Amino acid sequence: MAIKLKKEHLQNDKYNYTWSRDDGDSSYTGTKDRVRIDKDEGYEVLYFIQSFMNEYNLDATIKNVHIVENALQHNSRSSIVMRNELNNSLKNQFDL
Repeated sequence: MAIKLKKEHLQNDKYNYTWSRDDGDSSYTGTKDRVRIDKDEGYEVLYFIQSFMNEYNLDATIKNVHIVENALQHNSRSSIVMRNELNNSLKNQFDL
């Protein structure tokens, strides 16, 4: 069954997310937005975590959402913004 996440599933008390396009984003939502993730935009983080968990059939638990979220936000990945690179990095961490 596909996981469908909502913003209340994220750790909003731990990470500071915006819920609309921020100043760093232009109005363009083409290819660039499909291949990059802005980790301070909650809706992009939600979509990434949801897609990752669905792709690898992770159990739909808040604990797993937070594990993926923490891994995504970890300092070691601060310079990684490309979705495929983030996906591969997390995939390796979870040994998937």
